Amino acid sequence: MPHDFRVYGHLVGLDPDRMQACTAHLAAYECEADGNVLDFLHEGGFVDVDSDLEGLLPLLGPDIRGVVDIINHQDWEMFRVTIAGGTMTRARIALDNALDTAYASERRS
Repeated sequence: MPHDFRVYGHLVGLDPDRMQACTAHLAAYECEADGNVLDFLHEGGFVDVDSDLEGLLPLLGPDIRGVVDIINHQDWEMFRVTIAGGTMTRARIALDNALDTAYASERRS
């Protein structure tokens, strides 16, 4: 069964207390912790990811960084949320070119 909505997140630099707080906040997502890294995902129906991310930001310190990809297959759109320095920025990614965009920095090296 195809999924209409997908969220793939990756946070780096979490201490044990922040890891626990983030995992609890993201309880509706599949979470996997490895050291100071938290990966989380959702594949299925629509979730209020914007509210989830707004609630996540206060749990993070300025040294935490991460990326969250939000893919809406029904409207054929993708957004990438970048977390760094205690702030989040959101950019639209052309879904047809998502892999090209994601790996563009590797081609420059």
